[in-house]
Amino acid sequence: MTRARPASFRQRAATAAARFRGDTAGVTAIEFAFVIGPFLALTLGTMEVALIHLMRSSVSNAVEDASRPIYTGEAGCATIETVKAQICSRISMQNEQTCTENLKVILEELDGFDGDRMEADADFASITDSVDPGGSESTMLLRTYYRWDVLFPLMDQAMGGDDGVLLLTAGTAFKNEPYGTSTGCRA
Repeated sequence: MTRARPASFRQRAATAAARFRGDTAGVTAIEFAFVIGPFLALTLGTMEVALIHLMRSSVSNAVEDASRPIYTGEAGCATIETVKAQICSRISMQNEQTCTENLKVILEELDGFDGDRMEADADFASITDSVDPGGSESTMLLRTYYRWDVLFPLMDQAMGGDDGVLLLTAGTAFKNEPYGTSTGCRA
């Protein structure tokens, strides 16, 4: 009777590798684990970009629509609160309370369409609301700054924001109609 020699490490490793190659149980779970991270990042990132562009478009359209009562004189003596309310009532993606907290407006009279304008800081907290409705036939500039909290990490820096916040800006320049008063307030 011959005694079997113990298998060498190399033989044992080759046998284990052959068994491992032949075993396909759990392959789907491993492949899923490799793919799910990039898939979620791509999907959620695409949704975030779509939401940001939708909000940017909504703010821009709201600013255009809210400027009409100002340049026709129908807004009366426009104030910060009334201008914000006009804009926020036209943004359907946010409730009015959240919108007014995240919105800064600057409405100013210019010497002309190429006139000097007030500076506005890129930091949302440093922007000061200001509303001057101008008078009849005044050249006006309405600028808005909306603070958007980014939902997914790293998207803020990719889109030009910082600390999870993106500043969406919109503006419009217009000339007030000759509505007959010099104060910007129509009775």
